Amino acid sequence: MNKNVRTKIANLVPYKVSTTNYRWTLNANESPANLFDVWQEEILAELKKESINLYPSANSDELREMLAKINNCSADNIVCGNGSDEIIKMITEVYVDQGDKVIIPTPTFSEYFTSVTVAGGEIVPIESKADFTFDIDAIIDSANQNQAKLIFLCVPNNPTGCAMSQQDIDRIILGTESIIAIDEAYFEFYGKTSAPIALKNQRIIVMRTLSKAFGVAGIRLGYAIAQPETIDLIQRVRMPYNISALTQAVARVAVKNSEQIQQLTQWMIEERNRMIDELSTLNLEIIESHTNFILYRSEKFEKLVNAFESERIGVRIYPLNPMLKNCIRISLGTKEANDAVIAVFKEVVNNV
Repeated sequence: MNKNVRTKIANLVPYKVSTTNYRWTLNANESPANLFDVWQEEILAELKKESINLYPSANSDELREMLAKINNCSADNIVCGNGSDEIIKMITEVYVDQGDKVIIPTPTFSEYFTSVTVAGGEIVPIESKADFTFDIDAIIDSANQNQAKLIFLCVPNNPTGCAMSQQDIDRIILGTESIIAIDEAYFEFYGKTSAPIALKNQRIIVMRTLSKAFGVAGIRLGYAIAQPETIDLIQRVRMPYNISALTQAVARVAVKNSEQIQQLTQWMIEERNRMIDELSTLNLEIIESHTNFILYRSEKFEKLVNAFESERIGVRIYPLNPMLKNCIRISLGTKEANDAVIAVFKEVVNNV
């Protein structure tokens, strides 16, 4: 390693994505529906409006107007990012200086840790309770004791699927002075949001994505909802022209078809409930989920992982995280894929 590389960067573990050619890839919380097949003509028509020899709309103006409409706010309350990953990075850059403390309940989305580390901040992890719900008292106490600049809350949480009540979120807001970034990547599957609070309180930022329910993970589009003053701060660290013309075009089509997305989301919720019902009779711990994935825990973990590999079904495991020992996270897929997952569980768990 080159001696000029920052120590924190040299010690970072890069985010790794499986390249295995699975029959069903259920390890990335993606949508099972490729809506390009449905929206093809709309997308092509929208793309034809673009001049790819020119820079795109620098501030994604038309897209922000559309996002504002479905979120009952103003475009001044919206900033777009290259996926919600970039939103996380920008928020961290705005608020976290060298040595600043950041509260991150664990286990949760790894990108929070990466962004804080790169910014030079110090992570204060707060272990969740045995049932994977966040320890609200510990979050508040630690934020105050460490004079934390920032708190990340993933609601519902990835990889557990657990949610937080608005009462608990309010406790953290009222009990601390930190900036609170609430990641609502799975909002559409949960149906509850802190966005109205973010529109009134400068300390609250809500993050969203089009990668999950909207099913366009391939275009990389995330956004934040906050007060205009907060959005202005985030805009100051946003790279110029960060959202390509092609991404903006497809995103406009996706947002335009938000009612269709609601129908698909409802189907996925029904599939999630069906899977839980089908597997609830097995000797298998199923963590209550408010997302498009389910976290399972079983003493037959290794046999299950081998069985999923044999069936060429991609699932997510966490060998380096002791809190997630024997846990397997599986995204919802097509009905055929979900049936295959159910079949593997029944075969392995029932096989004494």
